[in-house]
Amino acid sequence: MKTATVRQIRNKFPAVLRLVKNGETVAITSRRKIVAALTPPPKAVPHKRAWPDIENRLKKLFAQPIMEVSGAQILAEDRDRF
Repeated sequence: MKTATVRQIRNKFPAVLRLVKNGETVAITSRRKIVAALTPPPKAVPHKRAWPDIENRLKKLFAQPIMEVSGAQILAEDRDRF
């Protein structure tokens, strides 16, 4: 772990930031005591999104068929009438 004083952070922040970007942890000291630490962020793990199971939800909601005849059959009958 590298250390830097508050003055070094203020005057040379780009160099300190470069260290942190490269994975180094930098302890910030004030009057020879560590008061803070700059650490790189944790590695991001790609989040897999769980898609809802719509088909099973609909089956639970509509366990019994709503219509005895499908919509396709109704349209076919209407076409045949004319």
